[in-house]
Amino acid sequence: MNEKFFDLKKEKQDRMINGAMKVFALNGYARASTDEMVKEAGVSKGLWFHYFDNKIGLYTFVVDYAVKYVMMELSAGLSAENTDFFDTTLDIEKVKMLVRRSYPYVPLFLSSLDQETSQEAIDAVGEYIEMYREKIRTAYSSVDRSGFAPYVDERIFDMTVSFTMKGILEEEYAKEAFDERSYMGRVKVFLSQMKKMSQEAPVEEA
Repeated sequence: MNEKFFDLKKEKQDRMINGAMKVFALNGYARASTDEMVKEAGVSKGLWFHYFDNKIGLYTFVVDYAVKYVMMELSAGLSAENTDFFDTTLDIEKVKMLVRRSYPYVPLFLSSLDQETSQEAIDAVGEYIEMYREKIRTAYSSVDRSGFAPYVDERIFDMTVSFTMKGILEEEYAKEAFDERSYMGRVKVFLSQMKKMSQEAPVEEA
């Protein structure tokens, strides 16, 4: 990446970053078209390639940018004193929605990294993905699960929460326009139900 990219006006930087994130998030690395990114950003192709020599360099840049931006906001938006699993999960989603107001496709883009199949892309950004995962693990490190019923398998429970949240996110992005209130409303209902299920005693078989 040409470091002079940061000499551009912030508004133009953000248009280019947002355009790239949207196309990568919706298509994955291999199928992402730089022509579509140029169209989304509203800049000339010549200008685009003046700052980014190739697609892998651009991909590495936007992953690095998204991860570091979200990590910074997580550091500011999460409390180390919060020990409730469900409150922590909700707070993480609130941070993502806050970031989304500046970078609309960051949540979907970060979610898409777990589904990336291009080995070239995975090799290029693996360290950034691990940084993000470690930040999330740290957010949950002080969570107290003593209120969970003894029959709850934590690994399966966490996978269920993660996959369902990803599904809700993708469904909201698939709509004509992302509705933050709809997304957060669905997340709250889901987490409330999961909290109830994690604490209820199982029904004994007759």
